[in-house]
Amino acid sequence: MAKRAKHLAVFLLLPIMLLCGCSSGEKRLSPEEYKTAIESSWNRYLNSLLDLIELSPLEINEAALKELSENAEKAQPALKMREQSLKEFAEIVPPEKYEELHKRLIAAIDAWEYEQLELHRKMFEAKTVAELEEISRKISEHAQNTSDDTFPMVYILIAKELSADSVGVKSLQ
Repeated sequence: MAKRAKHLAVFLLLPIMLLCGCSSGEKRLSPEEYKTAIESSWNRYLNSLLDLIELSPLEINEAALKELSENAEKAQPALKMREQSLKEFAEIVPPEKYEELHKRLIAAIDAWEYEQLELHRKMFEAKTVAELEEISRKISEHAQNTSDDTFPMVYILIAKELSADSVGVKSLQ
């Protein structure tokens, strides 16, 4: 009897939840809100990269290992900010018009950005020059990828689309 009551409740509540949009709890952003959200996350992402670059040596040698070890604690806020920015992108619910591009953005993040984040974490924990060389090689491989499906390239496509639609541009009229 209790099982039947549950089925009846689901049968009656499900259509109501679907009609009012209560099933997902996620509200699509307006184009302006979307632009603000992705720009904010992008800025945090870039700032974290700049901070990491500042804390990273240019050469790969014993002195670099020592410098990375000394900067490991200073790097933690940048690593956390980078991770948070990636999570923010995933939490954004774009307007329907930008949904496919946003899915491409998330796919690009999932394809490499989390792995690159882990590589940067490992870089500050590297114990040998050989380990640091391998980490640097993997990071460089990604930097050389200029396909349209990389995270930065998809972000640029979204920014261009928003600009072409004049999202966030105030009219002088």
